Amino acid sequence: MNSAFTYVLIYERGYNGKAFYVDENFGLTPVQSNISFSGLTPLGWSHGLCGFSFGPIVRHFMFLLWNPTVHKSVGAYVPYDTLGQEYEKRLLGFGVRPNNLDPLILKIAFPFDPKEPWSVKMFTLSSRVWRSLGNEYLLPHTFRIKKATQANVRRHIYWCGYEKFVGNDGSSYKSYVIVSFDLLSFRFQIVNIPDHLLRQLPLPFYVTSIGDNLVVSGNIQGDDNCVFCIWVLSIHGGTITSFTNLLTIPSPIAVKLIGFHDNIDPIIEIPSQEGFSASLYLYRMSTGGFESLGIEGDAGSFFIRPFSQSILLQSHTDMVKYCEELVYPGLVRVDTRLNLGSH
Repeated sequence: MNSAFTYVLIYERGYNGKAFYVDENFGLTPVQSNISFSGLTPLGWSHGLCGFSFGPIVRHFMFLLWNPTVHKSVGAYVPYDTLGQEYEKRLLGFGVRPNNLDPLILKIAFPFDPKEPWSVKMFTLSSRVWRSLGNEYLLPHTFRIKKATQANVRRHIYWCGYEKFVGNDGSSYKSYVIVSFDLLSFRFQIVNIPDHLLRQLPLPFYVTSIGDNLVVSGNIQGDDNCVFCIWVLSIHGGTITSFTNLLTIPSPIAVKLIGFHDNIDPIIEIPSQEGFSASLYLYRMSTGGFESLGIEGDAGSFFIRPFSQSILLQSHTDMVKYCEELVYPGLVRVDTRLNLGSH
């Protein structure tokens, strides 16, 4: 494995999955893999592992862990207790526990009835089983999580979240927060956003990270154009202790932050006018200008993270899939085999 690679880039073009190693000058080297990246949705990257979700059909819904260093992938089917759960709002979360380097997957489901509590199941690769988290580990049922992005920072997974309220006149509104999950204690927590920061944030926002800091970004829609902004947050003990506005620029269309180069310059996805495709640009903080990276793909599909070598999954059989017996208990299944194809 070439240690000169700086990033791993995953995206789709014409609904065909692409995966590349990226060097310091944004030269691309195709990833050699025996899996197809088409239809895989990246969840996050931690300790040299990438976590994906795969499959819109419930009985084939699964997550996949992939380590490009050792050329191995491991999957597990996501359990559903009833057929009706197919229609629940759900998301998967991914992280690696820092104390023992055990990969962990969360299945977070929100019931139709907003008065009912969350349902959260947790899978660790060491146990190879799903177990439910008790209500004492969860947030009040009024909170929800936006599944667009997650960020892995040290021992926590972060998401954009909100609490929904109904006014006396029957109208509803959302109060946005940051939701965290502690990979050591297995507890969810609300990170409240100070009012003077919340008034300046795009809502809802995307989350990513830069070093050990959480980053929130997004677009504030104006009358004639958008204002794209990036904020860097320091969080300690479940509290935002400081925040800095890294970038605020006008834009004729909504753009998306997908990462940073050298922990300084934002890597930004800019959609085409028709909105189906997008290109990657580097925003040079030193000059205030955009630099095209010459990479085009399907809008909303880009995922880039700093590359790090790892031996996680080394002891596992390549392309093994766990928990198939838990998919649709009691349902007569003709065939639940999942073919990830070849790259």
